[in-house]
Amino acid sequence: MEKLDAGLVSVLADCGSATAVVRVRSPWQLASLERRFDVVARFPFISAVGVCCDRKEAVRLASMQEVVSVTAQRRVCALDDVTAVPNGGEGYAAESFAAVGLTGRGVTLCVLDTGVAPHLDISVPRDRIKEFHDFVGEGEHPYDDNGHGTFVAGVAAGGGVLSAGRVRGVAPEAEIVALKVIGASGETGAFTILEGMQWLFDNCARLGVKVACMSFGADPLVSADPLKAGAEMLSRRGITVVCASGNSGAGSLKSPGVSPEVITVGAVDGEMRVADFTSSGVYQGVYRPDVFAPGVAVRGVDAGGTYALMTGTSVSAPYVAGACCLLHERYKALTPREAKRMIVASSVVRDGVRVFVL
Repeated sequence: MEKLDAGLVSVLADCGSATAVVRVRSPWQLASLERRFDVVARFPFISAVGVCCDRKEAVRLASMQEVVSVTAQRRVCALDDVTAVPNGGEGYAAESFAAVGLTGRGVTLCVLDTGVAPHLDISVPRDRIKEFHDFVGEGEHPYDDNGHGTFVAGVAAGGGVLSAGRVRGVAPEAEIVALKVIGASGETGAFTILEGMQWLFDNCARLGVKVACMSFGADPLVSADPLKAGAEMLSRRGITVVCASGNSGAGSLKSPGVSPEVITVGAVDGEMRVADFTSSGVYQGVYRPDVFAPGVAVRGVDAGGTYALMTGTSVSAPYVAGACCLLHERYKALTPREAKRMIVASSVVRDGVRVFVL
């Protein structure tokens, strides 16, 4: 059946049962699924539920007229390579637009990642973690048991307090909403990512979120990709979504960065050469990443309270996300589509690709 994901069929053949994302044509049709199947998660913003099913139930779901797709819950990974260094270590440091009066003040950035620790560069002289929500554990206060999310937040919005201004994020006064959707191992399931996206969809207006950074990825589905759909619904909600392309090289673009509605970012080194690890490729007839940005040996904040070096498209994405915060500060009515057009248009063509550098 066309609606039934081949990956799910394989898992069911091996294990007998599995969790799957079931999308329907309208959110009003979700109630009937909840009455008839073992629903374990709900994602109304993409008209979907998470179900636990066996092969017979999966086939039954795929045969229902109202069902659009039945796909396996995939593994999602943070995209990085981290090396701890002393405070004075070498490395690229993201700069801000402070010289022209843009710092991200008044703009809220959402970081969906491993959490954000209250590093000095984020919490002094004022705490800029506007809200924290933990979808992995039961933490009530901001924390990061991996370090990835803190680094990402620092590249986008670190204030440079600990380094006396030498290592600052692109938008050093932006507010941060931290959603912990990835565990200490750097891995998570699609359900958890979708739960975070659903929460952001429901709360973005209350919190004034204008930009979302997603430095994670999963192998994309050819059609009916839930992570892609989630990112697109956030974009249509008015959030400029910035995604890492992935760290698996040519021909291995990751989701949700396959979406044409987000800004997908690859990595370049200090000489503005495309990093070999950058995932790239053609998805539904369009080449991505949309732009490339610094992503090799970038120096930024460490969850332990010092600094670290990180390499990966996970670094490049927050660099562009920070720049989007500056655009939203400058142009209050900016739409996600306009933000993407401006980022792409202001990039420089190097060796056939567009490189965005402040």
